[in-house]
Amino acid sequence: MWVKQAFRDYYKPKLRRELKRDPTQEECDQRFEEIYKELRLTLLAGVYEGVSLYFYEIGQFTLDEFNAFRDETEAYILERFGGGNFKLNFYKGDSFVVTVNFKPEGEPKWHHLLPEKAKPFVKS
Repeated sequence: MWVKQAFRDYYKPKLRRELKRDPTQEECDQRFEEIYKELRLTLLAGVYEGVSLYFYEIGQFTLDEFNAFRDETEAYILERFGGGNFKLNFYKGDSFVVTVNFKPEGEPKWHHLLPEKAKPFVKS
């Protein structure tokens, strides 16, 4: 599963320090499952402001919602939000775990979800 691979840098070093040795695959899988069941996610969309790309939160997902589109994440983003630069941020409680980037090609459908301060930078 791509999510497990994305989380590896988050959980494996901490697990190695706790165990004082390299963890087995079973121990890694167990730690991943512990983290995974507590996930919450945010989706951010990128807006160019001059020469910089700023990301603004446009959605939040529970683990159940994410599980519904996990295997086809980019297709889900494209269908629901259209094209653009996206960051899907994963959190365990309030602790940041990892960001996974997506860049589906297509017309943006998410501009109306931006905060007011970002709207002047969106090309109509």
